[in-house]
Amino acid sequence: MKKTLLTLALAGIVLTANSCKKNESSEVKIDFTQSYEDAALALSTAQKNYEAALATNDPVKIEAAKKELQAAQEKYVQSKNAYVAEGGTVKTEYENYLTASTQVLGATASEAISNVVKGSDSIISGKVTTAVENKTAEVKNKLNAEKAKISEETKKTMADVKASADKTKEDFKKSADETKKTANEEIDKAKKSLNNLLGK
Repeated sequence: MKKTLLTLALAGIVLTANSCKKNESSEVKIDFTQSYEDAALALSTAQKNYEAALATNDPVKIEAAKKELQAAQEKYVQSKNAYVAEGGTVKTEYENYLTASTQVLGATASEAISNVVKGSDSIISGKVTTAVENKTAEVKNKLNAEKAKISEETKKTMADVKASADKTKEDFKKSADETKKTANEEIDKAKKSLNNLLGK
């Protein structure tokens, strides 16, 4: 009797342990699913925060948001791998978050611009593009202003040279007129003297 009771108690313990194991297994699966969902949400939020930081043009905020996005990306990848290992199915929407964040974190400014030109849907890349375009416009405006300044200085120099040449020409003409007048006066004097000599 005692042996039978002991056997039944042992069987009960084994069944209870197996039942707990099954419950733990299903709870773990739920936890993995929740972890995956939370990580995807955190990744999406981190992307929005990075976009907002870019809009401020504050290097400190941008760097902090970038680190947050990197950490969220790593957490998402870890959660996804665990979720898939437990038999979960990856959601395309969440993978798009990962793809966008990878492009943003791995791209240089020129690559980000290229992505936008190719029709990238990444808002963050668009913000990078805007910042670069603004800088390009600023440099272009400075170059145009410098070009206009040089052009004005060149025109002024040319005007000064022309004015100087006109003055030299005028002075030369005046000098030639005076020389001619003096020469005519001398000729007239010589004619008078000659006439006087000839008795005319």
